[in-house]
Amino acid sequence: MFMKPGTIYVYPIYGIYLCMNVSSQGEGAAVLLRALEPLNGLPLMKQLRTTRRREGARPLKDKELCNGPSKLCQALDIPRCFDRRDLASDPEVWLERDTQIGLQEPGLREVVSASRIGIDSHGEWATKPLRFYLRGHHCVSVVNKQAEIQIHSLANNVISDFASSSVDVCDGDTGQS
Repeated sequence: MFMKPGTIYVYPIYGIYLCMNVSSQGEGAAVLLRALEPLNGLPLMKQLRTTRRREGARPLKDKELCNGPSKLCQALDIPRCFDRRDLASDPEVWLERDTQIGLQEPGLREVVSASRIGIDSHGEWATKPLRFYLRGHHCVSVVNKQAEIQIHSLANNVISDFASSSVDVCDGDTGQS
């Protein structure tokens, strides 16, 4: 977290699991990669995730493969030695956006900003809205209904305000309203 932006910070929690942050702007700033939607390599991800599960456990659903920070590291086989690697230049680990998969653009879904989970003992920082997810996405493990209601109310107010305003909308460069 105290490295240049784009650097991975892989660290253990509870002595047995790993989590991964990506450093961002400024000292001490980072993004915890909490979850992702698995699209490719699902059989291998299932194998990696089931090696630590107890025998007889129910099979994992695809949406459960990477729906938590340690689950994500297990499914992607992120080892501790990836700590301090640069996502912009490392040939073994990187993040990319696949434009061929046909998912909705993020702007077409509401982004929910909610308090983080699992850090209740961290004082005022536990309540700050620093956890972000796409509303209604099936891979989100814990939703914050209160934050979702607030964002929905805000969106409705904006739409209502716009609809009741007397703003003229111009048609292209013609200057006609």
